[in-house]
Amino acid sequence: MTIDDFCKKLSDFERRYPADASDSLEEGAKKMVKAIKRDTPIGKSNHKRKLNKSWKMRMINAWGKEPKAEIRNIAPHYHLVERGVKNPKDSHGNPKPEWQNALNKHKGFLEKSVQKNWAGVKRTMETTFFEKVRGHIG
Repeated sequence: MTIDDFCKKLSDFERRYPADASDSLEEGAKKMVKAIKRDTPIGKSNHKRKLNKSWKMRMINAWGKEPKAEIRNIAPHYHLVERGVKNPKDSHGNPKPEWQNALNKHKGFLEKSVQKNWAGVKRTMETTFFEKVRGHIG
C-alpha cells in the first residue's frame, strides 16, 4: 500500500466514521488552543478579560457535514493587538507616530502561532484518528 492509497483510505474512513473524525479534530483543536495561549502576548496591567485567557473553542457537528472546530478570542481589544494600529493618537487626539512600532510589535501573532504549531497538531489528529479506526482497516 502506497502513501496515496493510505491517505485515500483515511479520507474514506472520515466519511464512514464521522464520530471518530470529530473526536480527533476536537483533540487537535484543544492542542492548538493551548499552543495559541502559549504564544499570546501577555500585558503588564491587571484587568479583566486578559488576551491569553479569552480563547474559546467550539465544535460544530452538523448532520451530514464535516465536523468543524472554531477557535476565537472574546477579549474586546483582541483586534487591536492582532491587526495593529495604523495612526496612534493620545487621549487628546494628537497623533503619536513614535508609538506605532510599540503598538504593532505583536501584529499577526495568531497566524504566526498557527503556522508554527500546525505540523504537530496535524500529526496528533492523524495518529488519534488512525488509532480509533485501526480495527476497521483491512
